[in-house]
Amino acid sequence: MRCQRCHGFMISDHFVDTLNVSGEMDFKGWRCLNCGDIIDPVIVRHHQVAASAPAKSRRRWWGVALMHPGW
Repeated sequence: MRCQRCHGFMISDHFVDTLNVSGEMDFKGWRCLNCGDIIDPVIVRHHQVAASAPAKSRRRWWGVALMHPGW
């Protein structure tokens, strides 16, 4: 498997999360040997939800600065 961030080699890894309030203390995932990026089932699920959501408009409102004619 290749890393989506740096295209490095990813290995299967076992993680322990002592601060997780949902009760899951350990989980399996993938870790990149180059950049350290981690992919776990929760991250994959969030990427799937984001991909299926409608695209948001990136258009922003920019204010117009009124300048005094003497400047």
